[in-house]
Amino acid sequence: MLPQWYVPLCLTLLGLVMGSAVTAIVYRIPRGLSWFSGRSACPRCHAPLGPLDLVPVLSWTLSLGRCRHCREPVAWRYPATELLCGAWALLLYRHSGLDCAYPFLALWGFLLIGLVWIDYDFKLLPDALTFPGTLIGLAAALQRPGGVHEALLGVIAGSGALWLIAWAYLKVRRIEGMGGGDIKLAAMFGVVLGWQLTLLTMFLAALVGSVWGVALMLRRKGGALTELPFGTLLAPSALVAYLWGENWVRWYVGLMRH
Repeated sequence: MLPQWYVPLCLTLLGLVMGSAVTAIVYRIPRGLSWFSGRSACPRCHAPLGPLDLVPVLSWTLSLGRCRHCREPVAWRYPATELLCGAWALLLYRHSGLDCAYPFLALWGFLLIGLVWIDYDFKLLPDALTFPGTLIGLAAALQRPGGVHEALLGVIAGSGALWLIAWAYLKVRRIEGMGGGDIKLAAMFGVVLGWQLTLLTMFLAALVGSVWGVALMLRRKGGALTELPFGTLLAPSALVAYLWGENWVRWYVGLMRH
């Protein structure tokens, strides 16, 4: 019989490895590079990375955060992304167990983590990630009873609400206030979360965005903060809502009944 720590450890390690793949996707897709072929390389000197350079987290730590070829700093977001993916793999297991939906939900979460960085850097939510992410999310929804119904309501609540906001903003201000990528991203997480957790996701993203906006206005002269694209807030909010949102919704509903 396997010890209790064995499966969580294996899934966490798998998440770390997938995090390394996510960092490659984040770098390649916005630049129009293939994410299926070609060796990983240092973004500064373009020296090909060997197997030891690709060990998640450990290689960055042992090299003191520098490329071993050119000694230029390697961004902290590389190990951070790997750790986030490892954490998602573990927390997802603790939340749902190792069932038929787990592989789909794990991939769904890895893609959302990648989209955070792409939208932050390029203000872009590529169809190459949101479209397969929606299909993967739908595959996860099909594993639970009533999943198709909940998925449809989630897409309507997410994409429908954001489309309506974007349409109203365009009519009133005569400028585009929200890109189509955010609407497609809402379909990607709505298909998994259902309508309640989708609305919670948008509330969390708007709340963090409001706090960030106030901080930005207070510190604008110092230039310490920059504007955050909405997808950078929506994607992590969706992960948080999936893991803990049901308890929050039950607490809120119970509060309203008293």
